[in-house]
Amino acid sequence: MQSSHEVQEVQSRKPSFWMRFLLTINFLVIASLAGGIFWTRYQGEQKQQELIARADIRYIDIQRQDLRLFALPLAWSVRKELMRFNYDQIDEYFNELIKRKGFAMVMLVDPSGIIKVSTDRKLLGASFSRSYPGMNLGTSELMFYPLQKGTSIFLVPVMGLNEKIGTIAFLYSYQEFLHP
Repeated sequence: MQSSHEVQEVQSRKPSFWMRFLLTINFLVIASLAGGIFWTRYQGEQKQQELIARADIRYIDIQRQDLRLFALPLAWSVRKELMRFNYDQIDEYFNELIKRKGFAMVMLVDPSGIIKVSTDRKLLGASFSRSYPGMNLGTSELMFYPLQKGTSIFLVPVMGLNEKIGTIAFLYSYQEFLHP
């Protein structure tokens, strides 16, 4: 049987220098690997969020380009009917247009700024600048102004032979990009 002195001697024995060194190195290697894994995942998530944000912006830009391409034939169609003062046909065009996804309201504004045709009947005869202040109707280029998140108003000039004879204004809500 062992004496109590021998038991205390065995229990108080410290691990050797090399054992402590190997334990410390193992701990540091495991901590470094774990930290590297977490850091790599963090960077990957940041990169993924950045790519998603860029994809969203690009998707909206593509929709804007499509609307620019669509606006020219729309302006020519409205021009043809406006030259004949055929407001009923223009109203029919606009009512068909708002049945399409994304279009909320379509208006025809005369050069003096009065709304002549609108899918929202409450706006007929009203001043465009009162309903939508700060938007430039005088331009001969297609313009768009963001209103709220995901919605913009587009202003499409309708040109006569020598001058601008009206402006088509429509609200469009962009379709969201579905992320995988």
